[in-house]
Amino acid sequence: MNAHLTDSDREALWLAHELREEMRQALERRGVTSAPGVSPFVDSTGCPSVIVRMDADAVRALALILGEHRAAPAMPAPPAAPVGPPAPIPPAAQRRHDGSHVFPTREPVGYPQP
Repeated sequence: MNAHLTDSDREALWLAHELREEMRQALERRGVTSAPGVSPFVDSTGCPSVIVRMDADAVRALALILGEHRAAPAMPAPPAAPVGPPAPIPPAAQRRHDGSHVFPTREPVGYPQP
């Protein structure tokens, strides 16, 4: 289905989906029911990007959320886990038969991580 998409196209789609879901959840907590529009695109340099469209209520709510986040005291970062060499990935799992890249699956937003 997505065989004709480039790696950048696929990443832009994933970024748009994740941002849309995060914004929807944050705005719903503020009582805003209008869903933001997040459109994926790849810019002229090949960088995966998104365009966001919101109504005035959503913009005001998002500005409040961001302002509260900025004003909150910084939490200390948890200690970093030791980083070793990355686990080898079998070559067949990295590329499809047509040569396109296979992105690792990611947990959907809002689901607990193990």
